[in-house]
Amino acid sequence: MEKKYRIIFHIDLNAFFASCEIAEDPTLKDIPLGIGGSSDRGVLTTANYVARKFNVTSGMSVIEAKRLCPQLVLLPVDFDLYNKYSQFFFELLNEYCDVIEKGSIDEGYLDMTYAIEGRHPVDIAKEIQTRLKQFKQLTQFEIELTH
Repeated sequence: MEKKYRIIFHIDLNAFFASCEIAEDPTLKDIPLGIGGSSDRGVLTTANYVARKFNVTSGMSVIEAKRLCPQLVLLPVDFDLYNKYSQFFFELLNEYCDVIEKGSIDEGYLDMTYAIEGRHPVDIAKEIQTRLKQFKQLTQFEIELTH
């Protein structure tokens, strides 16, 4: 049966690289953390929410980030680690839907139009969110519903 509308979930794991590092080392949770920028001439790929309180953002030079937040802890990019968590993320999404468009390593669009099986889309979104939060503290993300 053809539906007159589509239900699309947009799931984005914000501060993903930092969240992966925190999941591996929970002692990093409450300190300002930047990922990338192996030298003062480098650029951050992301910053956790603690660092963002000091206006440290992705794409910012390390020099500027350290000026804004002298206590910033910098870690190098670890793509093997991030790919491991990304694989888990997309495996979990595949439990809910077969039609997924990967936006990036930490972002996907799910066509839930035929996958909701009588459940309210917000209930499914909350379930996905809860399951992600339960897995190694990947808590820095948002779920947007559009139709």
